[in-house]
This record gives sequence, C-alpha cells and structure tokens, in this order.
Amino acid sequence: MQCLLPESRHKTSAMAQAGAKSKRFTLYYFPTSFSSQKVLLGFYEKEVAFKPKLVSLFSGQHNAPWYVKLNPEGAHIPVLKDGETIITEPDKIIDYIDSNSESSVPKLIPDQESELGKKVAELRKRLQMVEVDIITYGIIYHPHLSPVGCRIQGAVMRSMRENFANRLAVLTDLAAKHPALRDSYLMKSQTAAQKFDVITDAAQVQRHLEELQITMDTVEQQLKSIKEGSPDIADDLWLFGPMYTVADISLTVLLSRLALLGLDKTYFSQENNPYTHNYYNQVKKRPTYLMIQKEISNLRMTLLWENLKTASPYLAGLVGVGIVGTIGYFVYKKWNE
Repeated sequence: MQCLLPESRHKTSAMAQAGAKSKRFTLYYFPTSFSSQKVLLGFYEKEVAFKPKLVSLFSGQHNAPWYVKLNPEGAHIPVLKDGETIITEPDKIIDYIDSNSESSVPKLIPDQESELGKKVAELRKRLQMVEVDIITYGIIYHPHLSPVGCRIQGAVMRSMRENFANRLAVLTDLAAKHPALRDSYLMKSQTAAQKFDVITDAAQVQRHLEELQITMDTVEQQLKSIKEGSPDIADDLWLFGPMYTVADISLTVLLSRLALLGLDKTYFSQENNPYTHNYYNQVKKRPTYLMIQKEISNLRMTLLWENLKTASPYLAGLVGVGIVGTIGYFVYKKWNE
C-alpha cells in the first residue's frame, strides 16, 4: 500500500487554506509549457497561493507587446511578479518562492553548504542542461526518432510545426510594428532561427537524445542507490530520500514530457531502467502532479472562456443564465470527438 509523505497527506485542505489568503504573487504561465509546469509544481509543493494569468501559446500571447514589455529578454513563459519584483527564469522563480514565501512546508532546496544541498544542486544543474525545446520539436519534426510514436495529436503537431516555422517571420514583423520593443523581438527572432536550424536537422536532434541517455543513466543510478540504501523506509522515496526537492521537480516534469513524446520506453522502461520507471509511476500518484494534469485537461474550456471574454464582455456576462456554459459544452464535445 502506498504511503503518502507527511507534506502530501493534507495537500488538498492546505491548498484550500492557502487560496483563502491574500495572493501576493502573480504568475503568467501556460499549463502545457514545460517551464510553466516546473513553476506550478513548485507553487503547489510549497502550498503557496498565486494569481493565475494565462498566457496562451496557441494564440501567440507570449509575443504580444504587453507581455514582451514584461519579459523583454526571456525566451517565453513563465513570469512571476511580486510587487515590483519580476522574475523570468523558471528555476529562479522556484528558488524565490522557496525562500520568500510564508509557507510552512519544508524547503525544496536543502542548505547549499550541506553535502545533501550540494548533491541536489549538482543533479538539478544536470537536469537543467537538457534541451527540452529541441527534443520536443525535434520529435515533432522527426517522428521516426520516437520508437513508439509521439502521443501529441497529429493536428496539434502540424500546428506546432507551422507555428515554429513561421516564428521568425512573425517576430521580425512585430519588431517593425513596435519600434520600442525592436531589440527584444529581434533577439527572440535570432534565438528562434538558431533553434530552428537544430530542430530541423535530424542528426543534431539525435545527438541531443544520445546526450539525454547519459543524464538518464545518472538518474537511474541515483535512484538505485537511494532505494538500496533505505530498505526499511515504507514511504515513497525520491531522488534523495523521503524529501521531495527541486531536483525532483525537474525530473518529474522531464519524465512527463518524455512520456508525451513517446520516449518513455527508451529512457525509463521497466526492463532497462526499473528504478526510474517506478519513480515515474510514483510521480503520477503525487497530488501536486495530479493538480497540473487536471489543469491541462481543463485547458480547452479555459481557453474558450478567455476567448469569449475577450471577444464580447456582454456574452461573458450571460454565463449567469447558462448560455456560455451551453455553448462551451457543445464546443467541448466537438473538440473531443
């Protein structure tokens, strides 16, 4: 029988209490974004409330002038606002929440002067070095590199390929339309061009996949050593024992993305990487992970509602009599046919 960690047992009630408090933090994010998922997991693990601001990657809101002003140098999303403080790097956001929130939950980052803290930082850094964007779009552009096939729907993959291919032209056009933000848009366009050259080259994508194997072998050995060194602990064990750390956040979101790309059999099969395989099964039962998956599953209706509010405040107001809910129900059914 699975035993939840002490910090997980009362997650639901604690999150409800957190939601009742004044929300100091504002998070601009998108649930399917890899970096956003890391930050969301950090918030949920720390049981810290925040004001959610959805930035739709599907409709290109991350390239809108208002967002580029907020995040002129960042690649995409998320962004955290705490009063006048703005943080644009996902791992720095997690660090900030861990050290600046009033959460009573144990630290995600152990004392960095301790032996444990150094080990966590080292593995976290290694996981941060995985080029998830290149691997994701590399599989989308070269589906044959996924042995069992990418699990993203075909229509979505086509849309992602088209959007990425058009990104350079879109950013160049925006640079011309918004002179005050020209440097930011051109910097983003240069980054997009460099990534496009790598992503469309199957050999370079394959090299990244091979480098990933080395990292995953390190993860397997770490999990094996923890499991074999703690035979009497009944609770779930993570990368460094019973505590769930920032390194676990990085690994959790990485494994979820690899599974989506159809790479789970390659990097954490039961036969070749049993400890990582069991770790992922354990992750899928963790309340905070399930919260993110629920938000992703609700994303279509959320986007519909946001679009309705943008298109017509009057139409949005009719939700009280159920009209928008009815429209949303039939659109949702159509999307899922």
